[in-house]
Amino acid sequence: MKKRNVVAVAAVALLLAACIPSINPFYTDKDVVFEPKLLGEWQEKEKSDEPQIWNFEEGKDKAYKLTVTEKEAKQGEFEAHLFKLNQEYFLDILASEIGTNVADLVKASIIPGHLLLRVSQFDPELKLAMTDVDWLDKYLKEHPKALAHHRDDDRIFLTGETADLQSFVLKHLGEGELFAKGGEMIRKNKAAKEPAAEK
Repeated sequence: MKKRNVVAVAAVALLLAACIPSINPFYTDKDVVFEPKLLGEWQEKEKSDEPQIWNFEEGKDKAYKLTVTEKEAKQGEFEAHLFKLNQEYFLDILASEIGTNVADLVKASIIPGHLLLRVSQFDPELKLAMTDVDWLDKYLKEHPKALAHHRDDDRIFLTGETADLQSFVLKHLGEGELFAKGGEMIRKNKAAKEPAAEK
């Protein structure tokens, strides 16, 4: 598993703000699965005016190439791995596109960061839940030895090994714990057809 440099590109600033990055991946090779239903373009169901678009393409070795597009055509690219733990599906995404006009020294100083999402449904709508930053921040303050991490001002970076990360995730899948309420995404081609059907 390769680690790549991550950067808070404009197109994914909101995504990064809603997650706490981990130095190590949340998956091992044996955990990785490939689900064809994930392929294609998805958009936020509740924001039809300026939706965020997630495009999953097939990558190498069961990975996906994920392109996130926001308003004003701002984009960010990720390498995404879908994996299973105890019959639960998760996505580990790592930025692979750091943008242009970035100094080499800046690139060298950027910390690699894996972001975790929970996948509760693939079809007919894609249901994703991001980590609840407030819950995790509070929990780690109250239980600092529960999972290795580093604080840098207002940001938290998880530094635990993959096995420790997985153990922590599985212990905190309950409502009101590690994952926030999930959001729904619908296929972009389906969303484009819906207004016409109403006429």
